Amino acid sequence: MGFFPFAPLSGPPSGAAGGVLSGTYPSPGFAASPSFSGTLTSAGIIDANAGTDSAGSAPVLTPSFSNGVAAQLSDLTRDYMVYMECTAADATSMHVSIGPTSTPADSIINSQPIAAGQLVSFRLPAGWYVKWVPNSTGAFGTQIAIGC
Repeated sequence: MGFFPFAPLSGPPSGAAGGVLSGTYPSPGFAASPSFSGTLTSAGIIDANAGTDSAGSAPVLTPSFSNGVAAQLSDLTRDYMVYMECTAADATSMHVSIGPTSTPADSIINSQPIAAGQLVSFRLPAGWYVKWVPNSTGAFGTQIAIGC
């Protein structure tokens, strides 16, 4: 029996990056301002009855995290995916932080401009706090949290 050397099926990635990435391979970066268009609803984000990691029983909360105030979700027993839609741009430096105490220190967005229509999403561990602070006029309107 002879030895057959392994030949790769393809080379390393090359060319233009797409989606939430910008630049070219092999070293793309994240797009500066990925944006969201449409209406933010739990049905628009996921079909809770489809897939193996979610079910129709996954709780959906409507938080109202306020500018400059650290707050928790009403359900402290499970992790949630939080989706927040920017309704007023902050062209200078929006901050969004999460953490296990009422002074959250883990930055999701740290001194970044944010555009109207941009969707910010992150996983919030059970019982953790969220705090967002715009430098100028930034605001989040629709906010949805879907249980994990």
